[in-house]
Amino acid sequence: MAGLVETLQDMGLSLNEAKAYQALLRYGAANGYEVSKRSGITRSVVYGVLDRLLEKGFVLQVDSDPVMYAPLPPSQLLKEYRELYDRNLDNLERSLKQMESGVSEESYILGVAGYEDTIRKARELIRGTKHEVVVSAWGSDCVPLKEELEAAEGAGRTVIIFCHTKVPFSVGTIYEYGLAEDIIKEKWPNRRIIVATDCRNVLVGDIRHDENLGIVTTNPMIVQMAVEHVILDILHLAQLKAGIGDLAEQIQSGADYLRVIEDQHAKLDLGGAVLPTPVPLPSD
Repeated sequence: MAGLVETLQDMGLSLNEAKAYQALLRYGAANGYEVSKRSGITRSVVYGVLDRLLEKGFVLQVDSDPVMYAPLPPSQLLKEYRELYDRNLDNLERSLKQMESGVSEESYILGVAGYEDTIRKARELIRGTKHEVVVSAWGSDCVPLKEELEAAEGAGRTVIIFCHTKVPFSVGTIYEYGLAEDIIKEKWPNRRIIVATDCRNVLVGDIRHDENLGIVTTNPMIVQMAVEHVILDILHLAQLKAGIGDLAEQIQSGADYLRVIEDQHAKLDLGGAVLPTPVPLPSD
């Protein structure tokens, strides 16, 4: 636990100011020479220290010969501090509300690190959705989200999943390649996960062997970029299926996957299935 001197420094006093005030509290009113002796502050410095404490209201000057200094009583000091901080907080609140420019809350980006943190935050976003959940992830990374996705669907939320592999459960609308994860790993050794809710919040994570990094943000530009990325993936999947049919049969390796991507330019055929919403949904 910090002592009085350290705490007073945290509250804005210098080291010498805190030591002088403590000496006055401990020994009572004193002149400059006595304060110097009791606090360990040199005499050449102590009068300047006492003058600053007078200005700040920490000590009172007693007219005498020599001049005596008395400490502000602790109860009064605490009262002064509380009133000061309340005033400062009120002023800060008013100033922040009056700001017409600068960094808005939408500009903040929170970092996530590690697989558990990524999945935890993804679950939080899904639980908080009011209208629509959009997920782009490998099948193995959809599994930890199964309970939240099923709950969202049960509550009437739209659930849309895009997956290059296969989602090992049925929920909402699923667009999937159905490929084995080993095939995808040949081209993409790092897994990507996107979880967007109501086109207002998004988590984008890179799941790597050495580390797992990601962001969570409400920045509308980043959110819409992520959702549009999923839409393009869905459109591309539809294009491939229209050209070659069952992807899991046609793509047996990473080389097959690359060949299909380069060769297929067939007409799109989404079959009227639901797509993610590329603009923010209305709040309740």
